[in-house]
Amino acid sequence: MPRVLLCDDHPVIRDAIAVCLRAIVPDCEIGVAATARQVLDRLEEPVAWDLVVLDLGLPDARGIDALTRVRVRAPDAKVAVLSATEDRDTVERVLRAGAVAFVPKSTDRIALLEALERLLGIVPAAGDGDPPRPGSRPRDDDLVHEALSGMSARQMQVLRMLVRGLPNKEICRELGLSENTVKIHIGAVLRALGARNRTEAVALVSRVGFGRG
Repeated sequence: MPRVLLCDDHPVIRDAIAVCLRAIVPDCEIGVAATARQVLDRLEEPVAWDLVVLDLGLPDARGIDALTRVRVRAPDAKVAVLSATEDRDTVERVLRAGAVAFVPKSTDRIALLEALERLLGIVPAAGDGDPPRPGSRPRDDDLVHEALSGMSARQMQVLRMLVRGLPNKEICRELGLSENTVKIHIGAVLRALGARNRTEAVALVSRVGFGRG
């Protein structure tokens, strides 16, 4: 039974992640904290946490300070950072400070589920070219339009750049995001469209006129 410590000062965020965790592992043991102080106190408990999901914006910690303190208090803990700040510099600093993953708060539910599965070792890491989950492949134009309407503004930006044929590194430069974050957004776009890879995604959206003009 995995044990996950959720650290975010917004109850709605904690509840949403908890719902995703229990969808993956119904008997998952979940702990919660709303401040850096509470996180450190929970890490003092005689519990071996399999994963700590840590918000960068806790009210009593600035920037990656909470992450640094968690790494000092529990150097063997696996820590994934959750943040609304997605710029490349922040992501790189977080990973250098010892986080095993960076998950943008703009991540959709399916992408969050898959990220949690990977972090808990339930499924291996997936690449851009991996097949989508069964039954997730819209084919007719109405379904493509529906998929597009459900994408976030950032995902639409990334998709437009895929249509332009830009590689990941160029997308990173244009949007000021890390390669890890860009890959997360590309994965979300592929899943939404039910595309096996970026080439198929571009073909699907080009068929309905996306990116023209």
